[in-house]
Parts: sequence; structure tokens; C-alpha cells
Amino acid sequence: MKLFRLLFLFLAITAIGVSAAEAQPRPRAKKAAVRKANKVHARRVIRRTAFVIHRTHKAVKENKVYTGNLARAVAHQRYARRLYARGMFLRAMHQSRLARRFAFAALSANKGAQTADMNFDKEDEAIMNENPVDDKELQAELDKEMPGYSTKDEDFIDKEIGDIDLAENE
Repeated sequence: MKLFRLLFLFLAITAIGVSAAEAQPRPRAKKAAVRKANKVHARRVIRRTAFVIHRTHKAVKENKVYTGNLARAVAHQRYARRLYARGMFLRAMHQSRLARRFAFAALSANKGAQTADMNFDKEDEAIMNENPVDDKELQAELDKEMPGYSTKDEDFIDKEIGDIDLAENE
């Protein structure tokens, strides 16, 4: 009887040890990656918005429907470049986002079409959505930092808008 108990105890301990060794740890739930705006993201947003503004500029020049949205787009994009130069990349992305929104409105008013190459990159859009900023706040910031900017599309029709994009070395 004593031998039977020892044998049973030995088998029980062995079985527990083997099952514990073979058991795999439960996979932990992955934490959502916190995305942070950096120079690459801001550069991509600003460059693509500049492309949209140039296309809008061409449409407004051809169709001559002046809403003021092209002028607003240029102002926000210029300010986005300033923020980018200061290293304020997320804020620059948001100002450029608002510039693109104004450019889309002007493009639409001038019978222009939005194309897929004008949309935000998914990663850039996710960064901005995770860190939302109200458009009114962005407008107030622009008004404070760049008072007296032109709000007339006519002021930009006969001019080349070259200061809205980043240079290759920026």
C-alpha cells in the first residue's frame, strides 16, 4: 500500500511537470502602437498638399470661379511650411490638412475632380486622426501668426505659387 501511494504520487508529480512544461504561455494582447508625427510624415503631407494646390490653381485660373478657398489654402500651406521648419511636424500636418480641404473646395467649385493621388497616405491620416485639432483652432492660429494674408483668389491667379512646397533638401 505504501508503495502504491509513492508510485501514485510520483506519477502525479511527473504528469503535472510534463503538462506545465508543454503548456504555452497565453499570447498577450498587443497594445495599440502610438504613432507619432515625424519629419517624414509631415514632409509627405506638405508635398502632396502642394500638388493639390497647384492643380487647384490651374483649375481656378481656367474657370475663374473665385471663392477665396484657394487663397486660404495657400495661406495655411505657407504656415504649414513655417511650422515644419520649426520642427512642429504634427501641427504642420494639421495646417496642411486644412489647406488641402480648402483646395478641394476651390477645385470642386471650379469643376475640377479629386483623384486618388490627392488623398492622404493611410498612416499620415491615422496620425492626424489620433491627434485631432479643431479647424477653428488652426484658423485662429494662422490669423495670429500671419495677420493680413490675402483672402482673394484673384491675387494668386497671375502669380506663380512657388513657396508652398518643400525643396528637396528641406
